[in-house]
Amino acid sequence: MADTGPDTILLDLFRTNQVRERLIEASLAGLELPPEDYPFYVLIGAEGPWTPTVLAERMSMPLSTVLFRVGRLDQRGHIERVPNPDDRRSYLISLNADGQALLKQARPRFRAYAEAVEQRLGEDRVGGLRGGLTELREAIEAELAHGDAEPTRT
Repeated sequence: MADTGPDTILLDLFRTNQVRERLIEASLAGLELPPEDYPFYVLIGAEGPWTPTVLAERMSMPLSTVLFRVGRLDQRGHIERVPNPDDRRSYLISLNADGQALLKQARPRFRAYAEAVEQRLGEDRVGGLRGGLTELREAIEAELAHGDAEPTRT
């Protein structure tokens, strides 16, 4: 096997995401809420209502993925769709009473874990990591903007 050098920051991010998923699973144990859908409950329940397109932008996800995931929430009977008053061709998504009730159970449980992690790191470190993650996202987006061009070498 060829030596490819040290691990990339993206591999570190992948591993961190795997552990984050385990943290979400632990916080939601015993609830009828798949961990991968939890962020949808939070964003739709706490910040919604959303159009699917705006929700996809907020989550930095493809619209097709957002529609699939929202469909899962809908299959559980947790979504309410109403016509969008600003654009009759679209609709707004919000959590209904059952979805809000589930979020009311799940959110404090996850939040306790998340706040404990942040406390371990300390306020200054959390701020630095937030800034670093923003820079990382922007660098990834810039690289993607190059399309089929060769990766930038620096």
